[in-house]
Amino acid sequence: MKSSLSCLAATVPTLTVLLLQVVQPVHGHYGFPVLLINDTATNWFEYVRPVAPDELDGMMFPINDWAGETQVCGINATHTGHLTKTAKVKAGSQLGMRAFRSYQREYEDFNHPFTASDGIWHMGPGQIYMSKAPGDIESYTGDGDWFKIAYIGYKPDGVGTFDWLTYGKGEMNFTVPKTTPPGKYLVRAEHLYVNTQYNETQQFIGCAQIEVTGPGGGTPGPFITFPGGYDLRDPGIMRPQGQPYTEYKPPGPPVWQG
Repeated sequence: MKSSLSCLAATVPTLTVLLLQVVQPVHGHYGFPVLLINDTATNWFEYVRPVAPDELDGMMFPINDWAGETQVCGINATHTGHLTKTAKVKAGSQLGMRAFRSYQREYEDFNHPFTASDGIWHMGPGQIYMSKAPGDIESYTGDGDWFKIAYIGYKPDGVGTFDWLTYGKGEMNFTVPKTTPPGKYLVRAEHLYVNTQYNETQQFIGCAQIEVTGPGGGTPGPFITFPGGYDLRDPGIMRPQGQPYTEYKPPGPPVWQG
């Protein structure tokens, strides 16, 4: 009996450590709850649509559904526009989407400040899309056309796995094209953790609401739709085995310069 109790005592600390590893936030996972406007950070989910917890009560965990509604803006975020402000920005303004580690409501304070463990900690490209709301932005589900305005890929002189321009960065920055037609838009930040296996690439997504002002005059395009706009066998999603990173081409249409 003494021997059994000793074994149990030795096991309990180990079990405690394992349980803590399961319930604590996964720092390799992240989302984009903060919009930056000309380098000024806004509050969590002030202009970014809130996402719902997943089945593990985790916020901003990766999206693995390439054909469902979660691919548009994240878990339940097609329905949270009424909880979100709309930022008025002039065409040509610099914006950014700041990445924070995924967390669980029970263990993290909402709106916690940016720390060294936050940011983008997976290898892969970042892309920014925009979609104009046909009516009010609050009820727009993102089921219209999307055009790409930014791509952040692999370092031209990169030599290794970690030489993605997004890796270790706190945010993805981009410029609203100067000739973007005035109106209200969803801005979709997407980061891909690219894998060489079928249906193993992960998506990290967040959508902000903005109202673009300015003279316009541009004709955005070409377009894509979400969900379903990506082919899982696209080499930008299922990267070919042995392909040099410098030859990587992202999924989706080319960037519209405006």
